[in-house]
Amino acid sequence: MKRLKGEWLQIAILLLPFCAAALLWDRLPERIPIHWNARGQVDGYAGKVFAALLMPLLNIGIALLISVVMFIDPRIRKADAEGRANFARVVKAVRLISTAFFAAVSLAVIGIGAGLALDMSRVVGVGLALLIGLLGNFLGKVRPNYLVGVRTPWTLESREVWIKTHRLTGRLMVGASVVMLLACFTVPPAIAFWVNMGLLMLVSIVSILYSFFAYRKQEQGSGSGKQAVKG
Repeated sequence: MKRLKGEWLQIAILLLPFCAAALLWDRLPERIPIHWNARGQVDGYAGKVFAALLMPLLNIGIALLISVVMFIDPRIRKADAEGRANFARVVKAVRLISTAFFAAVSLAVIGIGAGLALDMSRVVGVGLALLIGLLGNFLGKVRPNYLVGVRTPWTLESREVWIKTHRLTGRLMVGASVVMLLACFTVPPAIAFWVNMGLLMLVSIVSILYSFFAYRKQEQGSGSGKQAVKG
Protein backbone atom coordinates (compact mmCIF):
# COMPACT_ATOMS: atom_id res chain seq x y z
CA MET A 1 0.00 0.00 0.00
CA LYS A 2 2.83 2.41 0.88
CA ARG A 3 4.46 1.75 -2.48
CA LEU A 4 1.18 2.45 -4.30
CA LYS A 5 0.87 5.78 -2.47
CA GLY A 6 4.34 6.70 -3.70
CA GLU A 7 3.20 5.96 -7.27
CA TRP A 8 0.03 8.07 -7.20
CA LEU A 9 1.29 10.48 -9.88
CA GLN A 10 2.33 7.64 -12.19
CA ILE A 11 -1.03 5.93 -11.73
CA ALA A 12 -2.86 9.20 -12.42
CA ILE A 13 -0.88 9.74 -15.64
CA LEU A 14 -1.70 6.24 -16.87
CA LEU A 15 -5.40 6.46 -15.98
CA LEU A 16 -6.07 9.96 -17.32
CA PRO A 17 -6.52 8.92 -21.01
CA PHE A 18 -8.92 6.13 -19.98
CA CYS A 19 -10.96 8.62 -17.95
CA ALA A 20 -11.05 11.05 -20.88
CA ALA A 21 -12.13 8.26 -23.26
CA ALA A 22 -14.91 7.21 -20.88
CA LEU A 23 -16.20 10.77 -20.47
CA LEU A 24 -16.11 11.53 -24.22
CA TRP A 25 -17.04 8.08 -25.53
CA ASP A 26 -20.48 9.07 -26.82
CA ARG A 27 -18.97 12.03 -28.69
CA LEU A 28 -16.32 9.97 -30.45
CA PRO A 29 -17.05 8.99 -34.09
CA GLU A 30 -16.59 5.44 -35.35
CA ARG A 31 -13.39 6.46 -37.15
CA ILE A 32 -10.80 8.71 -35.51
CA PRO A 33 -7.59 10.26 -36.92
CA ILE A 34 -4.54 8.49 -35.49
CA HIS A 35 -1.69 9.51 -37.78
CA TRP A 36 -0.44 12.79 -39.21
CA ASN A 37 2.27 13.39 -41.82
CA ALA A 38 5.18 15.81 -41.51
CA ARG A 39 2.95 18.66 -42.75
CA GLY A 40 0.47 18.05 -39.96
CA GLN A 41 -2.15 16.57 -42.28
CA VAL A 42 -4.20 13.51 -41.28
CA ASP A 43 -3.17 10.45 -43.27
CA GLY A 44 -4.45 7.60 -41.13
CA TYR A 45 -7.68 6.64 -39.34
CA ALA A 46 -8.73 3.83 -37.01
CA GLY A 47 -11.85 2.56 -35.28
CA LYS A 48 -12.98 4.19 -32.04
CA VAL A 49 -11.85 1.41 -29.70
CA PHE A 50 -8.43 1.06 -31.32
CA ALA A 51 -7.79 4.82 -31.54
CA ALA A 52 -8.91 5.66 -28.01
CA LEU A 53 -7.48 2.71 -26.08
CA LEU A 54 -4.42 1.30 -27.86
CA MET A 55 -1.91 3.97 -26.90
CA PRO A 56 -3.06 4.20 -23.26
CA LEU A 57 -2.68 0.41 -23.01
CA LEU A 58 0.76 0.57 -24.62
CA ASN A 59 1.65 3.31 -22.14
CA ILE A 60 0.98 0.91 -19.27
CA GLY A 61 3.31 -1.56 -20.97
CA ILE A 62 6.00 1.12 -21.29
CA ALA A 63 5.70 1.97 -17.59
CA LEU A 64 6.03 -1.70 -16.62
CA LEU A 65 8.97 -2.23 -18.97
CA ILE A 66 10.88 0.74 -17.56
CA SER A 67 10.09 -0.44 -14.03
CA VAL A 68 11.77 -3.83 -14.51
CA VAL A 69 15.08 -2.33 -15.67
CA MET A 70 16.55 -2.47 -12.17
CA PHE A 71 15.69 -6.15 -11.79
CA ILE A 72 17.24 -7.39 -15.04
CA ASP A 73 20.41 -5.29 -15.30
CA PRO A 74 23.32 -7.11 -13.58
CA ARG A 75 25.27 -3.88 -13.07
CA ILE A 76 22.44 -2.35 -11.10
CA ARG A 77 21.84 -5.51 -9.08
CA LYS A 78 25.53 -5.58 -8.09
CA ALA A 79 25.66 -1.89 -7.14
CA ASP A 80 25.71 -0.79 -3.51
CA ALA A 81 22.55 0.41 -1.75
CA GLU A 82 23.25 4.07 -2.53
CA GLY A 83 23.85 3.30 -6.21
CA ARG A 84 20.63 1.31 -6.49
CA ALA A 85 18.66 4.04 -4.72
CA ASN A 86 20.09 6.68 -7.09
CA PHE A 87 19.23 4.61 -10.14
CA ALA A 88 15.73 3.95 -8.80
CA ARG A 89 15.11 7.71 -8.54
CA VAL A 90 16.34 8.30 -12.08
CA VAL A 91 14.28 5.42 -13.48
CA LYS A 92 11.16 6.72 -11.73
CA ALA A 93 11.70 10.19 -13.22
CA VAL A 94 12.33 8.80 -16.71
CA ARG A 95 9.21 6.64 -16.44
CA LEU A 96 7.05 9.59 -15.39
CA ILE A 97 8.38 11.84 -18.16
CA SER A 98 8.04 9.22 -20.89
CA THR A 99 4.54 8.08 -19.93
CA ALA A 100 3.39 11.70 -19.53
CA PHE A 101 4.38 12.36 -23.15
CA PHE A 102 2.44 9.37 -24.47
CA ALA A 103 -0.52 10.20 -22.23
CA ALA A 104 -0.58 13.73 -23.67
CA VAL A 105 -0.58 12.36 -27.23
CA SER A 106 -3.37 9.93 -26.28
CA LEU A 107 -5.44 12.77 -24.83
CA ALA A 108 -4.88 14.81 -27.99
CA VAL A 109 -6.09 11.93 -30.19
CA ILE A 110 -9.20 11.52 -28.04
CA GLY A 111 -9.79 15.27 -27.99
CA ILE A 112 -9.49 15.59 -31.77
CA GLY A 113 -11.86 12.65 -32.17
CA ALA A 114 -14.34 14.44 -29.91
CA GLY A 115 -14.17 17.54 -32.10
CA LEU A 116 -11.64 19.74 -30.32
CA ALA A 117 -9.60 21.99 -32.62
CA LEU A 118 -6.13 20.76 -31.70
CA ASP A 119 -3.01 21.00 -33.87
CA MET A 120 -1.46 17.55 -33.47
CA SER A 121 1.86 18.59 -35.06
CA ARG A 122 2.22 21.27 -32.41
CA VAL A 123 1.11 18.96 -29.60
CA VAL A 124 3.69 16.36 -30.60
CA GLY A 125 6.38 18.97 -31.29
CA VAL A 126 5.99 20.69 -27.93
CA GLY A 127 5.65 17.35 -26.14
CA LEU A 128 8.77 15.96 -27.81
CA ALA A 129 10.78 19.09 -27.01
CA LEU A 130 9.78 18.90 -23.34
CA LEU A 131 10.45 15.15 -23.29
CA ILE A 132 13.98 15.59 -24.67
CA GLY A 133 14.74 18.51 -22.36
CA LEU A 134 13.54 16.78 -19.21
CA LEU A 135 15.28 13.50 -20.06
CA GLY A 136 18.46 15.45 -20.76
CA ASN A 137 18.19 17.05 -17.33
CA PHE A 138 18.29 13.61 -15.70
CA LEU A 139 20.74 11.94 -18.07
CA GLY A 140 23.84 13.17 -16.27
CA LYS A 141 22.68 11.36 -13.13
CA VAL A 142 22.46 7.95 -14.82
CA ARG A 143 25.30 5.67 -13.76
CA PRO A 144 26.74 2.80 -15.88
CA ASN A 145 24.23 0.12 -16.85
CA TYR A 146 23.39 -2.00 -19.87
CA LEU A 147 19.91 -0.70 -20.66
CA VAL A 148 19.58 3.08 -20.18
CA GLY A 149 21.75 5.85 -21.59
CA VAL A 150 24.48 6.27 -24.22
CA ARG A 151 25.66 2.67 -24.33
CA THR A 152 28.73 2.59 -26.56
CA PRO A 153 31.71 0.21 -26.15
CA TRP A 154 33.68 3.10 -24.67
CA THR A 155 31.13 4.27 -22.09
CA LEU A 156 30.54 0.69 -20.95
CA GLU A 157 34.28 0.13 -20.63
CA SER A 158 35.03 3.21 -18.53
CA ARG A 159 32.95 4.74 -15.73
CA GLU A 160 34.74 8.07 -16.22
CA VAL A 161 33.93 8.14 -19.93
CA TRP A 162 30.33 7.17 -19.16
CA ILE A 163 29.90 10.09 -16.73
CA LYS A 164 31.56 12.64 -19.03
CA THR A 165 29.56 11.48 -22.06
CA HIS A 166 26.23 11.57 -20.24
CA ARG A 167 26.87 15.01 -18.79
CA LEU A 168 27.66 16.37 -22.24
CA THR A 169 24.73 14.55 -23.86
CA GLY A 170 22.36 15.85 -21.19
CA ARG A 171 23.42 19.45 -21.91
CA LEU A 172 23.07 18.89 -25.65
CA MET A 173 19.58 17.47 -25.19
CA VAL A 174 18.47 20.45 -23.10
CA GLY A 175 19.88 22.84 -25.72
CA ALA A 176 18.25 20.90 -28.54
CA SER A 177 14.90 20.97 -26.72
CA VAL A 178 14.96 24.79 -26.62
CA VAL A 179 15.56 24.97 -30.39
CA MET A 180 12.85 22.34 -30.99
CA LEU A 181 10.38 24.31 -28.90
CA LEU A 182 11.11 27.49 -30.82
CA ALA A 183 10.76 25.67 -34.14
CA CYS A 184 7.26 24.50 -33.17
CA PHE A 185 6.04 28.11 -33.07
CA THR A 186 8.17 29.82 -35.72
CA VAL A 187 8.33 27.54 -38.77
CA PRO A 188 5.84 25.38 -40.72
CA PRO A 189 5.22 21.86 -39.31
CA ALA A 190 7.15 20.13 -42.12
CA ILE A 191 10.28 22.20 -41.42
CA ALA A 192 9.89 21.79 -37.65
CA PHE A 193 9.72 18.01 -38.14
CA TRP A 194 13.05 17.91 -39.97
CA VAL A 195 14.62 20.35 -37.50
CA ASN A 196 13.64 17.98 -34.70
CA MET A 197 14.92 14.89 -36.48
CA GLY A 198 18.16 16.62 -37.46
CA LEU A 199 18.84 17.82 -33.92
CA LEU A 200 18.21 14.39 -32.41
CA MET A 201 20.50 12.77 -34.96
CA LEU A 202 23.18 15.40 -34.33
CA VAL A 203 23.02 14.86 -30.56
CA SER A 204 23.35 11.10 -31.08
CA ILE A 205 26.35 11.41 -33.42
CA VAL A 206 28.15 13.93 -31.19
CA SER A 207 27.58 11.73 -28.13
CA ILE A 208 28.98 8.63 -29.82
CA LEU A 209 32.02 10.47 -31.19
CA TYR A 210 32.67 12.17 -27.86
CA SER A 211 32.62 8.85 -26.01
CA PHE A 212 35.18 7.45 -28.49
CA PHE A 213 37.57 10.40 -28.23
CA ALA A 214 37.16 10.66 -24.45
CA TYR A 215 38.11 6.98 -24.15
CA ARG A 216 41.08 7.44 -26.49
CA LYS A 217 42.28 10.39 -24.42
CA GLN A 218 41.92 8.36 -21.24
CA GLU A 219 43.87 5.47 -22.75
CA GLN A 220 46.64 7.77 -23.95
CA GLY A 221 46.82 9.33 -20.51
CA SER A 222 47.06 5.90 -18.89
CA GLY A 223 49.77 4.89 -21.35
CA SER A 224 51.78 8.01 -20.66
CA GLY A 225 51.46 7.43 -16.92
CA LYS A 226 52.75 3.87 -17.23
CA GLN A 227 55.73 5.00 -19.33
CA ALA A 228 56.56 7.69 -16.77
CA VAL A 229 56.52 5.08 -13.98
CA LYS A 230 58.78 2.76 -15.97
CA GLY A 231 61.13 5.65 -16.72
